[in-house]
Amino acid sequence: MTILDDPVLQAPQPVATERETPWFTIEHTVTAGDTSAVGPVYYARLIDWQGHCRERAGMAGAPLFSSDIASGYLMLTQSCSCEYLKELHYGDLVAIRVTVLWVRMNLMKAQFLYHRIAFPGDPGGELVARGEQMWASASMVDGHPEPCPWPAEMAACAAELGADMSRAQIQTPASYPQQR
Repeated sequence: MTILDDPVLQAPQPVATERETPWFTIEHTVTAGDTSAVGPVYYARLIDWQGHCRERAGMAGAPLFSSDIASGYLMLTQSCSCEYLKELHYGDLVAIRVTVLWVRMNLMKAQFLYHRIAFPGDPGGELVARGEQMWASASMVDGHPEPCPWPAEMAACAAELGADMSRAQIQTPASYPQQR
């Protein structure tokens, strides 16, 4: 997986949205290990790439949070989907782009777009798949995950990626959960 020199927030073209959408983008060159026995990229790889994109966006936009992920705080994936529009093959260069649509209470919804691109940094490309993930903010309480507000740094990262934050629950660094 190739990460751009500087993580890129950009609006890929063409994207039909009602808002100017900032995206975090990673790029990946399809290898033989990504493909199925019959040639095209194995569908589960696209879900893996969502996870890589999400983690890299977190590392870039919320580095303190990302470096302290084992502190008793959890970011749980509640749902994940991917709609496959066109096949990818060995050698294709793919841009995986994520934006955050909204944050409501302790939930966050993200959208992923996959574009086959002609060259590194290509802001456009051919849309080949799209997906969504729903994440939940939680902390460990007596050995069980319990809903909690989003850490301020994660909320700021979501806002930078375009999220509607009007109904978000956000905690301050002093109130971050401690494992009990």
